[in-house]
Amino acid sequence: MVEQLMSALTELVLPKLEAVKPSGGGYMARCPVHDDGSASLSLGIGKDHPVVFHCHAGCHADDILAALGLSWADLSKPREQIDDRFQQPRRSGLPYTAGGFVAHYDYTDEQGALLFQVLRTADKKFRQRRPDPDGKNGWTWKLGDARRVLYRLPEVIQGVADGRVIHIAEGEKDVENLRKLGIVATCNSGGAGKWRPEYSEFLREAVVLICADKDDPGQAHARQVRDSLLDVGATVIILEPLVGKDISDHLAAGYSLDDAEVTWRNDQPAKVDLAPDLDQFLAVEDEPYDWLVEGLLERGDRIILTGFEGLGKSVLSRQISICVAAGVHPFKHAIDIPPRRVLVIDCENSASQNRRKYRDLRDAAAKYNHKVEPGMWRIIHRVDGIDLTTREDAEWLLERVTAHQPELLVIGPFYRLHNANINEEGPARATVAVLDRVRAAVNCALLIEAHAGHGEQGLKRSVRPTGSSLLMRWPEFGVGIVPCGTTETGGPNSTVEVRHWRGQRDQREWPSYLTWGDVGHWPWKIALGAPVPKRIPSQPGPRKDFHHDQ
Repeated sequence: MVEQLMSALTELVLPKLEAVKPSGGGYMARCPVHDDGSASLSLGIGKDHPVVFHCHAGCHADDILAALGLSWADLSKPREQIDDRFQQPRRSGLPYTAGGFVAHYDYTDEQGALLFQVLRTADKKFRQRRPDPDGKNGWTWKLGDARRVLYRLPEVIQGVADGRVIHIAEGEKDVENLRKLGIVATCNSGGAGKWRPEYSEFLREAVVLICADKDDPGQAHARQVRDSLLDVGATVIILEPLVGKDISDHLAAGYSLDDAEVTWRNDQPAKVDLAPDLDQFLAVEDEPYDWLVEGLLERGDRIILTGFEGLGKSVLSRQISICVAAGVHPFKHAIDIPPRRVLVIDCENSASQNRRKYRDLRDAAAKYNHKVEPGMWRIIHRVDGIDLTTREDAEWLLERVTAHQPELLVIGPFYRLHNANINEEGPARATVAVLDRVRAAVNCALLIEAHAGHGEQGLKRSVRPTGSSLLMRWPEFGVGIVPCGTTETGGPNSTVEVRHWRGQRDQREWPSYLTWGDVGHWPWKIALGAPVPKRIPSQPGPRKDFHHDQ
């Protein structure tokens, strides 16, 4: 009798509730009758009733049952009737851990015949079993050679036939929460990393939306599923939750699927044309420049910025990023420009170091009535660097850039973008291929710092980037800053020369010389006229506004 009562509680009632957790000899959950944010409903097995409900907010048990779509008669059915969908009584053999199973999920074949079952405990552990008339209590707790299929397979097959979008989540709970929205959803058993190629055959040429968990295993799983689906001609979009770890957290927070972040998609049709002949080529009217900063920075530009160590190239890079986001020309500070979205991926400096640097720049922008509006400038720190020669980090970068949609991506320094020898061309080529893929995905400009070589000495020392010669050929613009009229030792320079270390592929209006601004203003400004040679003391006192890189 106790077994039958427990079955009514754990298999009929608990799966319909939210936020279930063991409490004493029973459970606590959110009451389905009122707006319950604190899990105020207690449940257990009673002496006179199969399930005892007590809502601490005062909701009546009959109303709770009605909200669950159940009746007292449902809870009092013999166990054999409760389980008649399995075409056999289960009798016993259902183990209970941490309060018992709170949900079960049936995996069926195309016709709806049960193949196996996944059961979830209150402490989020999972067991799998398959029907076995010869097994103890009618079950075998090993799947063995049982056929593996997608969860809710008949619905998936019908959805594909009807031309509906199929949603793939990482787990069965997420699938059920998505189905509450009236959409077709599925998953594979076993969670992340367990997708099988044969699952994709049911989704051939379908439109599929993958709801990825927002963690490393979940993101890797979404990419595994995506690649398998692309092999069968599916159209694929990957989403990540705006808040929380999974799509259930996202929906529970009141957000819709439209609010989720798109991190990958292939549903944009590609345009394929034959190459034009000479007359066709010359007959096309040239597109106007798509300026981010008129005369200086165009959408799609690739710029590598170098400089002698400790001279202030990182300050210059930061100034450009804040000015572009704030809507002010990076050097001609009296000229307004349209504000542009900026994403900074810093692979060298910590968050606390950057806060000290960017706080002054933000205040300088505000001083001239150029506030950086929310969402226009964002930063991601990867102080251990990234390795764009690996698939994992390359996909991570593409997903972040796709989600943020920057118009200017500031990333680097270059030597922290892969882990191989910086002088080898192979890793450098793989790295710039990923950067070009990212740039093309959102049509953004790239600004990358790189270190200058140390082999030469004196003021005529080259500012070409250290590493593979590919870096000399790849960007449209290579710009370096060098001391002007001082030795390269002796600390920060008040005036620097802006030197182009590769021929520009198009005309740009970079200043010839820059000098440090006054305290509380922009750190770098155009030096008017010919620079006056000036030797700086070997150990100058620290500036109180902006700091050079060391």
